[in-house]
Amino acid sequence: MPKKSAWLFATSLVSFQANAQDLAAPDTSTAASTVPGDEIVVTGTRFSDRTVTTSPVPIDVLRGDDLRASGYQETTEVLRQLAPSFAFATPTTPDGNTHIHSASLRGLSPDETLVLVNGKRLHNAAWVNTGGTIGKGATPTDLNQIPAAAIGRIEILRDGASAQYGSDAIAGVINILLREDTKFHGTASAGSTYNGGGDTYEFSLGGGLKLGDDGFINATAYYRDHKGANRALPDTRQFYFGTSPTGTPQPLSARYGAGLGLNPPGGIAGTTLDPREAAVDRNVWRFADEGDTKDASVVVNLKKPIGDAELYGFGGYRESKAHSNASFRRAGQDENVRAIYPNGFLPFIDTKSVDYSAGLGLRGDLAGWGWDLSSVYGGNSIEYRPTNTLNATLGTASPTRFYAGKFSNWQSTTDLTLSRDFDVGLAAPVGLAVGAELRYDGYKITPGEPNSYAFGSARILDGPNAGAVPTIGSQGFAGIQPADAVKVDRHAIGAFAELNTEVTKGWQVNLAGRYEDYSDFGDTWNGQASTRLQLPAGFALRGSVSTGFHAPSLAQQYFSSTSSRTIVNNTTGFPEFVLVRTAPVGSTLARALGAQDLKPEKSTNFGGGLTFAGGGLTASVDYYQIDIDNQIALSSNYVDAAGRRVLRDYLASIGIPGVTSVRYFTNAIDTRTRGVDVTAAYTTRLGGWSVLRLSAAYNYNQVQLRRVGRTPGQITALGITTPLFDINERTRIEHGQPRDKIALGANWKIGPITFDARTTRYGRVEQVALTNQTSANVALIAQGSTPFRTLPTESGAAGNLDVIQRLDPKWVTDFSFTGQVTPNITATVGANNIFNVYPTKNIASTPALTGADTFGVFPYSEFSPFGFSGAFYYVRAGFSF
Repeated sequence: MPKKSAWLFATSLVSFQANAQDLAAPDTSTAASTVPGDEIVVTGTRFSDRTVTTSPVPIDVLRGDDLRASGYQETTEVLRQLAPSFAFATPTTPDGNTHIHSASLRGLSPDETLVLVNGKRLHNAAWVNTGGTIGKGATPTDLNQIPAAAIGRIEILRDGASAQYGSDAIAGVINILLREDTKFHGTASAGSTYNGGGDTYEFSLGGGLKLGDDGFINATAYYRDHKGANRALPDTRQFYFGTSPTGTPQPLSARYGAGLGLNPPGGIAGTTLDPREAAVDRNVWRFADEGDTKDASVVVNLKKPIGDAELYGFGGYRESKAHSNASFRRAGQDENVRAIYPNGFLPFIDTKSVDYSAGLGLRGDLAGWGWDLSSVYGGNSIEYRPTNTLNATLGTASPTRFYAGKFSNWQSTTDLTLSRDFDVGLAAPVGLAVGAELRYDGYKITPGEPNSYAFGSARILDGPNAGAVPTIGSQGFAGIQPADAVKVDRHAIGAFAELNTEVTKGWQVNLAGRYEDYSDFGDTWNGQASTRLQLPAGFALRGSVSTGFHAPSLAQQYFSSTSSRTIVNNTTGFPEFVLVRTAPVGSTLARALGAQDLKPEKSTNFGGGLTFAGGGLTASVDYYQIDIDNQIALSSNYVDAAGRRVLRDYLASIGIPGVTSVRYFTNAIDTRTRGVDVTAAYTTRLGGWSVLRLSAAYNYNQVQLRRVGRTPGQITALGITTPLFDINERTRIEHGQPRDKIALGANWKIGPITFDARTTRYGRVEQVALTNQTSANVALIAQGSTPFRTLPTESGAAGNLDVIQRLDPKWVTDFSFTGQVTPNITATVGANNIFNVYPTKNIASTPALTGADTFGVFPYSEFSPFGFSGAFYYVRAGFSF
């Protein structure tokens, strides 16, 4: 949409935003108290006497109204704006990334943060991140399956909590509490980016019913239609074969500018360009920080007293469809069948992710004991359908769309908790909670249709490489092969206990412990101790120490992937069919190259801070240190050096022929994360008609590698020197997320009008831009304005360097204006990133250098912590009755 029309469109609409009212404590409604810090919190404890300001561990509470007032569409985007230590990047790879943003707390892996709904564990994704993006190797939980329209509030516990909740709660816990109001509400919004694209339409509709005088059921439906904001630049490489002086076709040059004559075309001296190069449309790529997506979901929440007990439950279903792309195949590339795509093609990958969950519980009191019995079942599936593509080994008979397979998982969790207070003569009763948990997990890989992975008989039909073997399988996403199919499950049993009391007036002590036994890797013990000491004048000291763990997911243990390609056999001179494998750790292939059973990650957390509450102001400063041992990661790709085939010959000798590249999951590293969180919130009434709310948050976070595992001896014995965890992975872990973050907010309500302004500073990020560069190339890079540093290359090439690019800190500012049109209708006009800020550009390609922007096409980095779509203007309309 053009700039002027986008703005006129935005200002011509109105928006409606729901108001809501709670039914029961704890308050999970959208109308939380205006006094910061006095909200009752339920995360990190099984007792109901804790508030934000009296908690011995740091907890952020985000009201449902604040979530919906944001102009961001997805729950993860809203949290990135509002929560100090929450972050996620926006990768463009055509995979589960399109649906599932790898969000994290305190710079740690996405699967080291536990996600709850109404205090109950939510399933993680079936997708495992194997791409070169933030969160690589993780199996994250998709927060976006719960839309903001259905949320009463979110509590973010910024401390280890495995002693209370079990696996994954190393960095902290995100607890999504669903709406409990009974009003009929709806919203509609529309928006677009300043520079075009990104058109987004959202709709929600919901409401509740009272179940008698003391119960309720609330349901919210949500739909979102988003078009990616394409920021790709023209591809100036050579598209078509060149012609030699004798009239024979010559191979392509991959150099930037070759199609415009800025670089000589490929082939022998005197090669000329095809005349079509001058007229071809070079805007052939799509590069967006989110692909085209359509999301539809429904969420239900209910409570109903039954005699002396209370029945409660929740459920959700979400279907997300995405349309993203792989790399453009030029007309003259060997991957192409020119009879089908004479001008080349851009493969698309259509994916569908389905999430479902249902929970039911009963709680009450019996003989002085509170009891709570619940069961939750949920799962995820994601399937792949490449389109506008082909399998070149099927020649002109190749289909152009395929079913490439599916990943799916499920989880069932049953909990029983008993709690009681005992008066033992201390300043407060001793609260005791004990309980047990039984959990089942399942994981399945389903292969694609045969044509999606088939090695057909067709060969390259024309051009300089006619007769050679082309790329095998559906391009963009090769079909999952039958050899990779798997169906596995496991179970875990756990027992836990928690104590809570005031030893003396103002001195709070909490102890928790948990034992878990997994059917696949054994057992683990974890504990936590936390304390809070009230000081005069509203100040308090708090601190905690705990141990935690992340159990290797079934996907990390059993994920298997095979792609096929051909290489030239240096002995025979003929093409050879080979396999590239991501091998399960228990497979014969992985074992032959040193893989071992995955162990659970183990963590030790230390935290302490100072808090203040008084006069409408709450503030806190917290220090933390998180040591993680045996962190799970994907190994490097192990391949033979150029001209060698020792790896292939070794694997063939043990009955695994044709494999030329292998990687697997491994407990590769130990890390130490240190940081500081600072938060402040102030609320004041300006007369009887105006309320001002101010907030500020700061996070400093540093991740360091304490240990990197050695390359297994089985691999070094083959003469392969690739490290287990290479420079790309080390840089991603230590520098791939902002070192610091500042978030400032102001909300001013003047009668029927509300102004909301927020600005966030994202600190410096680093990425490996280029590897194995000569000093001459580094000198060319230095002529630009992009900051970078260099390290001696890991490739072993003497004098060559790896280039680490720095993405500069940036401020991103959001603003919205809301008017109460009638008592039941509001209207909002706003802008996210109102000043149209973009991240630092990638190191650019030139005729003499192939830079980090992939031949000049991709101007921005996927590591940008706020995306690269620029300003987004929106309007919102809705009602509440």
